[in-house]
Amino acid sequence: MEYIEQLISYFTDLGVTRGVAITYIIVSALLVIMAIVAIIMRIIVVIKYFEGNHTKTKNGKTSFEVARELLDKAGLEHIKVKKAGIFRAFFFGNSYSLSQKTIFLRGTIANKDSITAVGIAIQKVGIAKLCETGHKVAKTRNIMQILNIFAPIMFVPIVLIGFIIDFALFNVFGVFSIIGIAVGLFLVATGFIATLLNLPVEKKANNMALELIDETGIFDDEEKRIIKKVFDAYIVAYVCEFIVAILRIIQIVLEIVIKVQISKNN
Repeated sequence: MEYIEQLISYFTDLGVTRGVAITYIIVSALLVIMAIVAIIMRIIVVIKYFEGNHTKTKNGKTSFEVARELLDKAGLEHIKVKKAGIFRAFFFGNSYSLSQKTIFLRGTIANKDSITAVGIAIQKVGIAKLCETGHKVAKTRNIMQILNIFAPIMFVPIVLIGFIIDFALFNVFGVFSIIGIAVGLFLVATGFIATLLNLPVEKKANNMALELIDETGIFDDEEKRIIKKVFDAYIVAYVCEFIVAILRIIQIVLEIVIKVQISKNN
């Protein structure tokens, strides 16, 4: 408690109100905790993912073959299935590109006959079907996906540029700082919306994949159980990342309030 009081005093001495200081400390602590939980969940996803990727399917079909069969059966012959390049694999992972009409699979599962490879391919067929049949949430999420990746990275540089211009030219918190903050918040907000849309779309695609597995008999019960664990781990990870995104936005708003209060005090 003594350390927390010292931390609160540090902020109040700078001109920050006690309520804002306490709120900022609580939110920051929760953010750290949830970030750790999110990392742990991502590790669990990786473990489940690779466990399934080291277990071959009993029918011997590869991810490309199954995806192609299901796409053709759904009347989506125009959609391609390809191995993702290094850049796309790093930033987007296994994904469906609405603009390129292509399902991209990482090199670790591309054209591979493992449970993870085939299961993920089926799930991406579900995403493709949602987008191509006019599912508004899926299409919006797909379009905004790039903002979800790059918006958090761009926020700090944009805000800093605004501050640098103001203090270099006018030696005061002014118009350029406000513009930088506004643009940064807009990017973060759009990235947050993409994160918000990610959960229902992925959950629906998971359910579609499990239904397709039952309809086609591609997996037996044991194989279905393995891939369902992979799907479930992804969903829990998405929930954790969503909570992190909410806390981060609150933290950013509080940081802006703190900067304004300190600026007024000076």
